[in-house]
Amino acid sequence: HGTRAALGMFDGLKNSWSQATEGIQKTKQDEAFKFQINYLLRKEKFGLEEMIDMMKTGAEMQGFKGWRKHMPGTANSPQVKEMEQHETVVKAVPEKFRYDPNKIKGMDKIKLQKDLGMDAKEINKTFKMHKEIALLHEWVRKRAEAGKSIPQNSSELTRIMMEAGAGVNKKFAMMFRS
Repeated sequence: HGTRAALGMFDGLKNSWSQATEGIQKTKQDEAFKFQINYLLRKEKFGLEEMIDMMKTGAEMQGFKGWRKHMPGTANSPQVKEMEQHETVVKAVPEKFRYDPNKIKGMDKIKLQKDLGMDAKEINKTFKMHKEIALLHEWVRKRAEAGKSIPQNSSELTRIMMEAGAGVNKKFAMMFRS
């Protein structure tokens, strides 16, 4: 009977630890979101290199880089692997295309595939991510220039984007749903 009571106490401790951890993660995510929005506001142009810089800083803020990356499971996490893959693709893109990857034509993509040993789907993932963030960059900067409110977290971003007159179409807004 005493063992069951002790286990029950540990369950309560585990639950409060889980809640505290979730709260810390949410706070880190909100801080990283605010950083990313402010980063986008500061940049006149948004190219592939800016995307990687923003991703790296966001990863550091969320504990995927620095000394924390040595914690079990962090270095091999899907987020870190994906970021490293995007960085590899960006480094292989010729400089003349880094601010406008839409100008990369089929032959250039085939050369990237051969150079990187990746298929088109993996490479296009980087370009798709850039396109989405570049659209967000443009939208946030226009909002700021118009004196409109800037979202402070991902939920607020989705809510504002879904409002009539937000300056985006529904399909674009759906890309940013959390």
